[in-house]
Amino acid sequence: MDQSNGVKKLSTSELSIFCYQFSVVLKAGLPYIEALHLLSGDVFEGRMKHLAHQIYLDAEQGMPLSEAIAVRGIFPEYMVAMLRIAENTGRLPEVFEQLSKHYEQNEIVKQKVKNALVYPVVLIALMAAVILLLVLKVLPIFHEILLSVGGEIPTATQFVLDFSEGLQNGLIIIIGLVALVAIYLVLLFKTRLLLAQRDRLLIKAPIASKLYKQAIVVKFSSALSILTKSGMPIQSSLDMILPLMENAYVEEKLKMAISAIEAGKPLATALEETELFPKLFIRMITLGDKTGELDQMLDKISSIYDAELSRGLHRMTVSIEPTLVIILSLVVGAILLLVMLPLINIMSSIG
Repeated sequence: MDQSNGVKKLSTSELSIFCYQFSVVLKAGLPYIEALHLLSGDVFEGRMKHLAHQIYLDAEQGMPLSEAIAVRGIFPEYMVAMLRIAENTGRLPEVFEQLSKHYEQNEIVKQKVKNALVYPVVLIALMAAVILLLVLKVLPIFHEILLSVGGEIPTATQFVLDFSEGLQNGLIIIIGLVALVAIYLVLLFKTRLLLAQRDRLLIKAPIASKLYKQAIVVKFSSALSILTKSGMPIQSSLDMILPLMENAYVEEKLKMAISAIEAGKPLATALEETELFPKLFIRMITLGDKTGELDQMLDKISSIYDAELSRGLHRMTVSIEPTLVIILSLVVGAILLLVMLPLINIMSSIG
């Protein structure tokens, strides 16, 4: 029975710490019930301490560890399934260590993506604020000055001034449109109402899709490596990986791959047909499958694409900053020149 009762689920960093501490005490040779008692008494603090104590009480009454963890309702299904496999194969310490690395890697990928997106968004917002300040506050002042001194206003300058006046008159409409866009983005990325649209957008978006697909490769290969090391069949492993992808479009593609494998196609061919994975990934999977070292090859793939993802995110952030600064400088410079030059000409003619 799920005992979550609306309790917030554990973050990937908390999951990594939980699994790591478990792996340490289990590798020391302690039975898992004694390990839980130790963790709940001296190692964990706060929420994690209470959680470990509740799991300990259930395990002490004879409940399997995976079940005691599952009934909390705040652990991922993937982790629970992996622990069930570990209990059946007697590999709890190794699987806890693998899960710790897996969630640590997931947290790193999430932070990399988040950090790569925050700075450009802030810079774009500042750029928009500067341009709006010029158009709505500064340009009207120059317009009044030009009208007071007289003289002919060039067409380009008149267009900018008319645009400024139009923005002022339609400010409420513009604010409404911005609010609608903001609501749409919140619905798109923070709720499940537009889930299918969001998931397809992340895969198809011109700039973000390459990095997003690399993140998928990292998650997919690291998860499949853990499962293959645990002796899981490929079809069952792929079934368990589906929720980990956190993308309905990717899940549908992987379900097609599972059907293809069940129909007799090799793993590499089935994954290639999804069009989600790069050619290098497919070649390495083919080689690992043929040599019987698929789990080691998956670890290598995860390392390669994790490094590539880091480089890609770094290149994107490094290139976005000067690009946005140049755009801002050109826009502000153009606006000021279009207004200042006629004013200078008028003043020169008066002089």
